[in-house]
Amino acid sequence: MVGRLSLFREEKKSEDFPIPSFLASPLGSRVATIIDAHSSKIHDDSFLKIIRQLEFWHTQNTLDDEQFLALAERLVQIATWRENAHESLGEKKFTVPKVRFGRTEVQMPIITCGGMRIQETWIPDTIPLLKPNKSKVVKSSSQQNLKDVILNCLKVGLNHFETARFYGSSEVQFVDALAQLVEDKTIKRSDFIFQTKLFPMEKKADFVKQWDATWSNVHRLEYIDLFSFHCVSQDDQIDNLLNESDEGIYQFALDLQKEGRIKHIGFSTHGSAETIMRMINSNKFSYVNIHKHYFGDYHAAGTPDTHGGQGNGAAVKRALELDMGVFQISPFDKGGKLYRPSTTVAAAVGPELSPIAFAALHAWKTQGMHTVSVGFARASDLDEVIESARLYADDTGKTDALLKAAESRLDEIAVDKLGKEWYEKGLLNVPSFYTESSDGMAIGHMLWLHNCLTAYGMYEFAKDRYGMLEGPSAKWKKGKSYEENRKKCFNPGNPGRSYDPTVDLTHALKDHCNPELAKKKLAECHEWLNKDAKFTDEERALKGWSQAYNLTTWGEYPGEIISVSNVLLGRMGLRDIGGPTEHAAQETQQMRGLVKRLSSAGTA
Repeated sequence: MVGRLSLFREEKKSEDFPIPSFLASPLGSRVATIIDAHSSKIHDDSFLKIIRQLEFWHTQNTLDDEQFLALAERLVQIATWRENAHESLGEKKFTVPKVRFGRTEVQMPIITCGGMRIQETWIPDTIPLLKPNKSKVVKSSSQQNLKDVILNCLKVGLNHFETARFYGSSEVQFVDALAQLVEDKTIKRSDFIFQTKLFPMEKKADFVKQWDATWSNVHRLEYIDLFSFHCVSQDDQIDNLLNESDEGIYQFALDLQKEGRIKHIGFSTHGSAETIMRMINSNKFSYVNIHKHYFGDYHAAGTPDTHGGQGNGAAVKRALELDMGVFQISPFDKGGKLYRPSTTVAAAVGPELSPIAFAALHAWKTQGMHTVSVGFARASDLDEVIESARLYADDTGKTDALLKAAESRLDEIAVDKLGKEWYEKGLLNVPSFYTESSDGMAIGHMLWLHNCLTAYGMYEFAKDRYGMLEGPSAKWKKGKSYEENRKKCFNPGNPGRSYDPTVDLTHALKDHCNPELAKKKLAECHEWLNKDAKFTDEERALKGWSQAYNLTTWGEYPGEIISVSNVLLGRMGLRDIGGPTEHAAQETQQMRGLVKRLSSAGTA
């Protein structure tokens, strides 16, 4: 024991990072030996993630020694996938499974590389004066990081890359990286699936202009495999899109398809459940990008599904019946911010599954979805998802048992915390934000966030999502009609506004199972989550709102929060917009040194 304490004292001299309690425990040297045996194969960001997860489970005090050591072995194996993958892009030790993507017949990897969190800037190339210089963007440090992500994805057969014009410089950067790989003969064009998305503009001329801007980038790839109408969420958008006129934008897409410039036509959506069902039932699209998560369905949560339920479950089922490809949007961010999970969620799902692996398996196995999108910021974001793909490929039945047990535990927690009636009926029979009786309030969305917070302690996630509703709410004017306000305040990617205590919701909630309790929860949601509400770590812990651990080891290049100030300051070089930080490097150095010394002491 004296020797171990002297090691800690020596380590603390170099930097003031907390010594993990599991390394200071009697088990510390054995765990350190497990980590150190593979340390050379573990990248710095993955190394920190191992330390943080082990520390969480040690403080939970729910695992015996053998279970804890098994957890350390599992985390190490997860973290070494990059070095264990074959160095070439040919034969691989593990390949992400592929499935038929509905009637597109595309062989789709069950994991998609999403391009919303990895680009240099959020400012698109269509804004005069502020637009990024393409030649500089593709020579930036973010581009090198993007190339690293793409190459690591390809090593394990993850060959679907998805972006959009809305994602700032993402489309430009993905095309340049992929085109260079083709031009260098590292890969062939047929080796990957490229998807991009365009907004369904009201006027065809505006849509064509947007298309021309995209094609000026994408022509280097010869064609677009999956072409999407982006954020199709509102009835007026749908009316315009489903217009069969020769001058309509859908017909324009069909013409592009005939020319061979696009292969398959689909859509993405952040709408209410009934508007999404309308798009799916049109049967005009070969695939859909949709929110359907275990913890809730984002803007569709609490909105009527036209089948007597709520959310996107019925829409996913109908899409599969129509043989559409089904792509899950943002399972680990909009599906619960699972890279920074709450203590309740992490404890209920693990230790044999991470919350991220659980969410992916739920999408594939329980919902029947074909692929889940990972919003990459760095290559290590694949760690837990590769684990989930390995589990999916396992045919022993162990994965199904783990998944069902985790789902059952989470269900039981929700019933216990919310009550059986509210758990089953609390999100039913409320109007969507597209219904005038709501006065634009996202009632179901807010009740869903209240559920996430009450049942699962998902404070950071709920706070972020509620904040997105506060922007439209600030613009809502009492003197204007609902329709005038909706058109001015909502955008297809973020419909609905936050709680307004001056509005009488009696009529809106007349069919709800417990209107008074719903009103109380809406008021609490605002009280807890509004932009001015602050809670200390101690207060959050008392409420059961603690974070388990943080798998974000360094910042995203465009910045995690999309705001005018962040976008402009990042563009002007006045704010650090991502990449490894000195703080993370110092923390990793200390943890590596401590693990090395403990391992050596334990084996001496």
